[in-house]
Amino acid sequence: MRRRIAGVVAAVSALVALAFVIPLGVLVRQTAEDRAIDRARTDAAAVVPIVVAGASPGELASAVAATTSGAAGRMTVVAGDGSRIGPATDSSDFEEALLSGLSSVSGADGGQEVVTAVVDDTGSRAAIRVFVENEELRRGQWAAWGALLGVAALLVALSVAVADRLARTIVRPTQQLAGAANALGDGDLEVRVEPDGPPELVELGDAFNELASRVREMLDDERALVAELSHRLRTPLTALSMRI
Repeated sequence: MRRRIAGVVAAVSALVALAFVIPLGVLVRQTAEDRAIDRARTDAAAVVPIVVAGASPGELASAVAATTSGAAGRMTVVAGDGSRIGPATDSSDFEEALLSGLSSVSGADGGQEVVTAVVDDTGSRAAIRVFVENEELRRGQWAAWGALLGVAALLVALSVAVADRLARTIVRPTQQLAGAANALGDGDLEVRVEPDGPPELVELGDAFNELASRVREMLDDERALVAELSHRLRTPLTALSMRI
């Protein structure tokens, strides 16, 4: 019985934990992606003033190299004069930013790209593209998921432990009551139980003790009745014996 109760509690606890862990896992993944994209936007924003000011290619290259994305070779800048800094790209969103001045964040092969449209001091369109790899998008995600699963497993284990303790308070009085009933059936009229456990089992224990007391009283009354009948029969039988 204890195993069944613990199994039921474990199953219910696992379902409840999953109901919280799965949405939290999705939230953690989205948070990790948003954090990576925000870092890409921050790197792009650091280069925007240099592009707007119409800096020379050398100054622009230094500004790009000073950013994390630029140092990793994941930033491409096309200035208003057409000069290009960084790796070549065939991104349609990047070309669209140069043509229409629209910034965007979209998926790309192996990750996502953050495209920032800029207009320099001469009114010419420029664009900054930062590529965010999948590894960067998922940084810290697995550790967070592991922590969530660990917390869920701990909660399930605690629930099972508590359920086992509660089941013990039910099973132990039940076993004691069953043993006392067997002893009473074998003729032990002195057996009693100590009512314990839930209120229902306490009430059942009291009822058993009362039943055992009544059985003993009935047997005592029966013995007394047999002894009295034996005494009453003894006198007539003795008189008859003397007559004979």
